[in-house]
Amino acid sequence: MPEYVKYARVLDLYQRPDNALFVAETGSSAPYPRYIFAALGHQAIGFSPFGLDFTGYSNYPLGALKIDSDTLEPFAREYRLVGSMQTELARLSLQGKLHGVAEDPAHHSQTLTAGRWQAVVSYGLQSFGYGTPPGNPQADGGVLIGELAPDELLVTGYHARVTFELAAPKDGEKTQLPCVEEGFYRDGAWHFLQVWNGDQTDYGLNFTSGTQVLHVRLATY
Repeated sequence: MPEYVKYARVLDLYQRPDNALFVAETGSSAPYPRYIFAALGHQAIGFSPFGLDFTGYSNYPLGALKIDSDTLEPFAREYRLVGSMQTELARLSLQGKLHGVAEDPAHHSQTLTAGRWQAVVSYGLQSFGYGTPPGNPQADGGVLIGELAPDELLVTGYHARVTFELAAPKDGEKTQLPCVEEGFYRDGAWHFLQVWNGDQTDYGLNFTSGTQVLHVRLATY
């Protein structure tokens, strides 16, 4: 069974209404950092890799061959992202309004439902232009989407493109993005940095290796 299918199945099995999901010992090698997005999308309260101490110890071949700064950086990057807004993510998760996916090497696009909206998450596309997603060279993408209001979403991730459509559109009804704001959370408050322009939004919201947190307002016409 492929690694992604096994991991997704375990998350499905342990997501229970009577017992909080905690990923206590995930792998330390390259495929595993992205799964924090899928775990949080399953309302996980924690995500902890196994054996990341600088002691010279490695549980290879179950984990990474060498535990060093290069091995840790993908995990640290994800922790920096979610740690900056952990209170907000926890609140959304408790309300059932936090959704997440990790890249599946066998399927280069995935769909998330957030209220009346659907988000299509694609991997491996260039930032400019359309095309068939080829997947990233190494599957390391992931996305989180939180429902802030009926037509306002918190969107963040790495190495992925996100586009939106209505889950159940009426005849002729189309989707538009009136405003996409980039910013960050500090002490529970949203701090605005900039508005994304047309070149940044025309083909979808492209998340790179940078830390990008967006407030996205959606509408129809």
